[in-house]
Amino acid sequence: MVYASSQGLQMFGERWDRIVAERGAQAALYLADGRATTFRELDANARALKPTSDYVLAQGEVPQILRLLLAGFLYGVPVQLVEKDRSRRIPASPPPPGTALIKQAVGGSGVRRCQFFTFDQIAADVDRLHAALDLGSRGTGVAAISCAHSFGLTTTVLQTLLNGVPTCFAPQPFAQPLTEAMKHHRRVFLPGVPALWKAWLMGDVRFDNISLAISAGSPLTLDLERMALEQHGLKIHNLYGTSECGAVSWDETLDLREDGSDLGTLLPGVQTQTDAEGRLVVASSSVGLGYDDQLPQENYGGGVFTTSDLVEQEGARLRFQQCTGAGINVAGRKLSPTEIAEKIMRASKLDQVKIYGARSRDPERCQDIVAEIGLPQAEIDPAFKITACSLLAPWEVPRKWIGRS
Repeated sequence: MVYASSQGLQMFGERWDRIVAERGAQAALYLADGRATTFRELDANARALKPTSDYVLAQGEVPQILRLLLAGFLYGVPVQLVEKDRSRRIPASPPPPGTALIKQAVGGSGVRRCQFFTFDQIAADVDRLHAALDLGSRGTGVAAISCAHSFGLTTTVLQTLLNGVPTCFAPQPFAQPLTEAMKHHRRVFLPGVPALWKAWLMGDVRFDNISLAISAGSPLTLDLERMALEQHGLKIHNLYGTSECGAVSWDETLDLREDGSDLGTLLPGVQTQTDAEGRLVVASSSVGLGYDDQLPQENYGGGVFTTSDLVEQEGARLRFQQCTGAGINVAGRKLSPTEIAEKIMRASKLDQVKIYGARSRDPERCQDIVAEIGLPQAEIDPAFKITACSLLAPWEVPRKWIGRS
């Protein structure tokens, strides 16, 4: 059994015991109807989940993920995060000694892999965000996006476990359930991706109790930021980072950015430079241990990660140019073209399918999925698409099909 380091386990145990001692009767997790689980109840629930294998599978909705994360940390067993609609990837190589958290993500590379982290690396990212964004004074964090993704994980449930910030679970990220979840709280901070922010701004969501609005996952356009500021008096702060290294920079200003490529300034303790190809290289205490299946020429581990992003750096300010990786970004969700192609080939019995991302006409969607196949265009009819897409999740379905002319 691969346990997290005793030092990291002791560090978490001391922090958590202090939180329970100080806030035991206070709410740690709110449900959408206002019901709450206290820190003391959460502690008892997690301790009853003593792991019986060499890892804890944290999968499901926010309440389940919160309890399972806590159980894994308390007992020093690595926790593997998996989306509720995904199957667990068995790591291609054993977790390195000291592993406390395993993320399962596609990222900019376009390859679904496991990423390994010590508790200290996870805590560094959580604490960096806590201090820079002043989350301790922002009220309750609203979990409207997946907590199996790095952004949702570090801005909500891990803030609860490491810093005692309560989390509110919004079961659906749509306007009505989100409004219902937030109305029970005087002040909340709300993380979201641009596609969701667009839907929220155009819907009936009330923003009067939002103390901090954060956007990550894909570029935040100036038009969307302007809409929020002019129509709702709400400043959306752009946050940039990757699952491999955590948060890198954020726009802390209260005014509209002048340039949509502006990623804000580096967070404290994060150092960056660009390599010969212009890709951003990140060095910080939150960079993970590495992948379970490292590809040639990749640079990940030892406190350093080379991203797939071309970024210009002006002092501590970053400006995004483009992503050079094969990963497809659909509304903040990173997808693997290889996985999509393999599913279409299995369903359609085709020998070859090429999948890639193209810029979407909807900037908040970021990219559309394009499928190139070796059939005449006339044969790519609705019946064929239904069959070819039968194994795909809704967000994996190509929007454009290109056949032989």
